[in-house]
Amino acid sequence: MSGMILMILLSVIRLATPTFVAGIGNMFCERVGILNLGSEGMMVSGALCAVLGSHFTGNPWVGVLCGMVGGAAVALIHGVACIEFGAIHAISGLGLNMFALGLTTFICSAVFKSNISPGVAALNNMTWAKDIPVIGPVLHQLSPLVLVAVVVAIVSYLVIFKTPIGMRMIAVGDDPKAVETAGIDVWKTKYLGVLICGLICGLAGSYMALGQLDRFVKGMTSGKGMLAVIAVKMGRWNPVGIMGTALLLGLFDAIQLQVQFNSAISIPPELIQILPFVAGIVVLSLQQSGNDRPTALDSTYLRNKYKF
Repeated sequence: MSGMILMILLSVIRLATPTFVAGIGNMFCERVGILNLGSEGMMVSGALCAVLGSHFTGNPWVGVLCGMVGGAAVALIHGVACIEFGAIHAISGLGLNMFALGLTTFICSAVFKSNISPGVAALNNMTWAKDIPVIGPVLHQLSPLVLVAVVVAIVSYLVIFKTPIGMRMIAVGDDPKAVETAGIDVWKTKYLGVLICGLICGLAGSYMALGQLDRFVKGMTSGKGMLAVIAVKMGRWNPVGIMGTALLLGLFDAIQLQVQFNSAISIPPELIQILPFVAGIVVLSLQQSGNDRPTALDSTYLRNKYKF
């Protein structure tokens, strides 16, 4: 019984981590007023860049850094479209997903002659944690990137709620006109939020490629970016809430995997796979509205005359 509980716990943590990390990234983007539906594209770009970095250097930590840079580069496209030219945020984000999926598939095929890369040096477990009392058996089977994710969450909470730059981000996401009147550069703050989002979403993609697996697979994010969007809304743009929501969605994800592997249950796998998304939508629809949503989220605030 204890072995089964441990297995489910590990499964929930592994499955919740990319949603949680990408949700933290989305929080920064949306705190400055930029709606981000393009986290899937940032994640898949980060995943490929992480594998390429690990493949060519043999160092998975260098791969993680490459993944974060790759995610930030893709995020910058979204930032320029929304901040400089007033693009519709949702369309820009969804277009970014399609662009990134196609581009990463093309690059993977060009470099590795396949939609699946070969195995690379990865970060699948923490061998050094094996002998730690009580929690050692759990930590040993997790990627060290899980601990990195926890650190990122703690730092993100402190930055957003305890530092001047975090207060500026919140203010820009609520009333950019008033912030500009106060002499704060609205657009630099918006770009900062978008780039931090890209870096963290790239970390989420790196985790999927080097923490869960040891290779890149076409479309490997499989909707985790959209679950991150749900997690941000359900978590009320707060790292603590995002973590709780990600764990809840991870639990439903673990359940659907167990159901798929159970030969006694004859349900089409396509129906089972939508369980986490259905759970997220149901909980989100039942959630009471509050005043946590950035007031100026998804609104256009241009510094030049161009708009499309």
